[in-house]
Amino acid sequence: MKNPPSFFSSDRFTLSGCELRRMRVRDLPSIAAKLAKMDPWKKMNYSPAALARFLGQKDPSLHCLMITVAGKTAGVFCVQYPWMRGSYIALFAVFEPYSGKGIGAELVEWLGGQTAEKCRNLWALVSSFNRRARKFYKQRGFREIAVLEDLVAPGFDEILIRKILAKL
Repeated sequence: MKNPPSFFSSDRFTLSGCELRRMRVRDLPSIAAKLAKMDPWKKMNYSPAALARFLGQKDPSLHCLMITVAGKTAGVFCVQYPWMRGSYIALFAVFEPYSGKGIGAELVEWLGGQTAEKCRNLWALVSSFNRRARKFYKQRGFREIAVLEDLVAPGFDEILIRKILAKL
């Protein structure tokens, strides 16, 4: 079965506080290096090479977008669509000095609007130790659904979270 038409058919999206564009192969090393120095990836010992492989994988349902502000790299936003009757935020990071300025909230709101046009669910996973991410998603209407014990590595639990969007 072919994937349904995606709202990710464009290579560039302009939002009020940032721009999203498709990640290019030449972007992978620098973005992966930044991610490897941030939690939760740092705490779980992800290498830049492993992160670059994830970001560069050839999966037609995975859309890895670079976040830019005034032409500068501000983060990464990877979304799997379709995924369990919705969209799944597979990897999301806003780099310093852009963190805490509303970019993350704007991106989740934008994705919810895009997803609601086709289905009802917005999904993500957060590491159980990542209190900041858990608070961020809770403030945006996500509910913790299930604890996935030792999913990434022994001793590291992930929490599946879901936001139910307006009915179609």
